[in-house]
Amino acid sequence: MDFSLLRYEPLKETDRAAACGLLRSDPEGGEHLLHMLSEEPDTLMTAVWKERLVALACVGAQGPASFLMLFVAPELRGQGIGSAVAAYAEDVLRAGGTQKIWGAFRADNAAARAFSRHLGYENYFSTACMRRTGPPFPAEQVPVRPYADADYPVCQPMYARAFHEMRLHTGCFPDSVIAPPTEAGRRDWQTHEQDRFIYEDGGGIAAYSHICGDELSSVAVCVERQGHGIGGKFIAYLCNEIYRRGYAAVRLSCVVGNPARHLYDRLGFQETHVEDFPRKTLK
Repeated sequence: MDFSLLRYEPLKETDRAAACGLLRSDPEGGEHLLHMLSEEPDTLMTAVWKERLVALACVGAQGPASFLMLFVAPELRGQGIGSAVAAYAEDVLRAGGTQKIWGAFRADNAAARAFSRHLGYENYFSTACMRRTGPPFPAEQVPVRPYADADYPVCQPMYARAFHEMRLHTGCFPDSVIAPPTEAGRRDWQTHEQDRFIYEDGGGIAAYSHICGDELSSVAVCVERQGHGIGGKFIAYLCNEIYRRGYAAVRLSCVVGNPARHLYDRLGFQETHVEDFPRKTLK
């Protein structure tokens, strides 16, 4: 196959059905991209060969750090398509200023691990993917409200510090830093404000969360207020909100070594599998 003839372009609405069919040909391998197809289709790029969709790539926003996840039609694997798509996507990210890029695959997928190493990625950290099915938690009055743009100057530093402390605790992130607030970050948080929530305690912001479809994308409790029951109440509220929106289950990912894992276990989340997140420094 002449890989120079592969055509790359953002996913079009007319390609959604073909993309869904391609990803469902390997449900485990396509799980991540199926979720992105549903929730964030603008992150997907297609690779077309002679008018046939042969691969998909999920490409993160350009910046110092980004992500890349690939899916190649199962019957066409081993022919170099994945390497060609990865090289193209990395060039796009490199041109946008990306220095470090990470991916994701199931820890029990030996072929994906070998392919990742072939491309120069090294394992960075792992997460336990967890899932909770109903019933909803008993209704409780909790001081939760929707996020507003005016919250960003207070909320972002609290969120960034909480995740930094978690990363240091796991020992997997020796280069972790507290991400500073930025105007780009503020604009990003303005996106889908209806999916972001604030927990107030004593008149101040005690916790923040972002949900994405059926997923608890992030939950951060102020470092000084951790261990006082805020996390459990907040997560129960967020789960009920996800159920209220019509989903039958709630998903989340917990970094291996994160002490919050005990809370998720107690709230009825069960591990479905572990995923590895390899990282590569672009040159």
